[in-house]
Amino acid sequence: MTEKNIRSQDLDSLISALGEGMRSLPLERAISEADDWQKKLETTGDHDLRPIADDLRELKELLAAEETFDEPAVGRKLLELGERAQAVAVSGTATPVADKLQLLSHLLTEEGRSILEGEYPEGR
Repeated sequence: MTEKNIRSQDLDSLISALGEGMRSLPLERAISEADDWQKKLETTGDHDLRPIADDLRELKELLAAEETFDEPAVGRKLLELGERAQAVAVSGTATPVADKLQLLSHLLTEEGRSILEGEYPEGR
């Protein structure tokens, strides 16, 4: 089902945004990218994508938190998203977009690790 609803070019904006690095993105754009992807995944009706959509909703909430920016929680959520994207990429259900999902998985995982390893300066 995934391959009928998500096209390779659908991943380009998200890959481009993550390729720039989370810290270089304006917060509003990061939230908008997560929101767009959450909605896209929810509309597919693919039960394998539901956990990714749920993680994106949680990521948006973490990014939009007004009080404090919880970098470790954001880093962990990015790692989870990377793992889930990898699982879908290798599952065979996303064959036409598997290469881009692999790249997306790598970018999410790298961003999550960078945040958790403290490679970003304090504050947002």
